[in-house]
Amino acid sequence: MAQVKRLAYIQIEAKDVAAWRVFARDVLACEIVDGDDPRETRLRVDDRPWRVQVSTGDRNDIVVLGLEVDCVEDLECIHRRLLKGGVEVRTGSQAECAARGVRELLHFVDPAGLAVELSYGSLMRPQQPFNAPIAHGGFVTGEQGLGHVMLVVENVAEVHRFYCEMLGFVTSDFVSTANYGGQRGDFVFMRCNQRHHSLAIGYLPIGRRLGHLMLQVRDFDDVGRALDRVQRSAFRQTRALGRHINDRMFSFYVESPSGVQVECGWGGLEVEEGDLEVRTYDVTSAWGHQHLLNK
Repeated sequence: MAQVKRLAYIQIEAKDVAAWRVFARDVLACEIVDGDDPRETRLRVDDRPWRVQVSTGDRNDIVVLGLEVDCVEDLECIHRRLLKGGVEVRTGSQAECAARGVRELLHFVDPAGLAVELSYGSLMRPQQPFNAPIAHGGFVTGEQGLGHVMLVVENVAEVHRFYCEMLGFVTSDFVSTANYGGQRGDFVFMRCNQRHHSLAIGYLPIGRRLGHLMLQVRDFDDVGRALDRVQRSAFRQTRALGRHINDRMFSFYVESPSGVQVECGWGGLEVEEGDLEVRTYDVTSAWGHQHLLNK
């Protein structure tokens, strides 16, 4: 069955784009790619022209989830599947494709109301290698795509079915815990490549769609260096160092200028198809990851 192969990019709307530039450069070690419009910025973490776009707006949240397939045949197959399932789909214009650096593009909306873009043929620029603004070993992307996102949705079961049945995601596992920062948390984790999950969904009363974005570093010490940078900055660490129970990611969390959480991680589980039994856990982490109320 044709399926999504990776998380390609996300677009975020934020009230303070200038603060995002500082956060992304000085804390996350992303390369900043500014264009002609001072109201937006783009973040680069590998040989792609960009992976995260931050535009000026009031939402302080994700506005587009960018996914990709390997070939035009898979794009067409999923297009037909979406139409058969009653999903309204619009084909992207040449200008839209050029802005995202892709060959072809589909627009649709998931059952939670989030705009999704599905593409293939992403532009690569190995002649312009990722140039971190500070000493850094780079990020884990490639076939595994841009890290993962956790989306907050009210209709978890419906959204879960949509991403699995329409887009081909595979369920990795579930977490159902009575104490996620003092409240109940029920989460579903889904994969589309070797990364344990590219997409997680669940409900939390946080008032935004994007629970967090995870960026995975290649060098273990870059987690510690990032934590040092957070503690020297004006940005707030929101969860302590820890290791997640399911994807085994060693990480911590920091709050972006728009309130969106970013997980800085290393060592995530890689899954070969058929090697992972679907399980349910009652905690999110094997140790650590305490929720921090104050910086």
